[in-house]
Amino acid sequence: MWAYIIRRLIAVPFMLFGLSALLFWLLYLRPGNAALTNFGLVSPDQTKDAVANLEKDLGLDRPAVVQYFDWAGHALTGDLGESLKNRRSISGQIGERLPNTVEIAVLTILITAAIGIPVGILSAIRPGSWLDYSLRVVTIAGISIPSFWVATLLLILPVIWWGWTPLHQNYVNFTTDPLENLRIVIWPALVLAVSSAAYVARIVRSSMLETLYSDYVRTARAKGLRERVVIIQHVFRSSLVTLLTVIGLQFGAVLGGSVIAEQIFAIPGIGLLTYQAVFNVDYTLVLGVTMVFALMFVLINLAVDILYTFVDPRIRY
Repeated sequence: MWAYIIRRLIAVPFMLFGLSALLFWLLYLRPGNAALTNFGLVSPDQTKDAVANLEKDLGLDRPAVVQYFDWAGHALTGDLGESLKNRRSISGQIGERLPNTVEIAVLTILITAAIGIPVGILSAIRPGSWLDYSLRVVTIAGISIPSFWVATLLLILPVIWWGWTPLHQNYVNFTTDPLENLRIVIWPALVLAVSSAAYVARIVRSSMLETLYSDYVRTARAKGLRERVVIIQHVFRSSLVTLLTVIGLQFGAVLGGSVIAEQIFAIPGIGLLTYQAVFNVDYTLVLGVTMVFALMFVLINLAVDILYTFVDPRIRY
């Protein structure tokens, strides 16, 4: 087990290096740079000298390869550099906003599991019934509907129907007021959980149907076990490996979806920070937050792989 974990951790820096190099190249191909965005809509011809001076000050006049390896060298020491837009420490900005994004992601996964697993079980134990067809229609709709559209409806319809909006102007940290914080973050979490819960329900249903009529399940029923015990301890338990895999992948999808959800609901997380960095062509900030997202996703998948051994004792690394 420990040898497997060490091998996975050794591979992480190489993966992050390849990802950062590809992302930096794609950002470099994008028209404009952070120096130009500092001048807004002012014509570059009117501020040619000012833009050139700012590019030199930011180090943007150097070749792209030099810029990248300079950033990578500092990143290896844990220094992600400074934002090209506001000259603030990137590590400091991520540290301030990361807890907000993690809170939304964890809350989303909890809602996903609380909705998706029961729906999948109900659909699997009543195959072909009106309940099964109804739940399948709902889950297909949940997967198909874009999250940004759900978020837009969530902002507009309550205003029309009840005269209030779930969009809070002032974000409150969890440590300051947990209840008020929950009232704020529950909305983006619900939006992100719609498609995640629907996908989890579909996977749980498919996985359980594969084992529902297997020999060992029939043997369990022949022994006189209650149907609830058969479903939970035999059928559902055999689906846990697949379920853990899906939830791990959904965690990554939730982190990606937070970029849009945080922008719509004005949540000061690293998703909103990513959106602002891309809009401002802030290369170093985009690289920093992307590396944090990638590292979180890798560690989550490693944790899921380790959990496999507890769910299914037959799995050994």
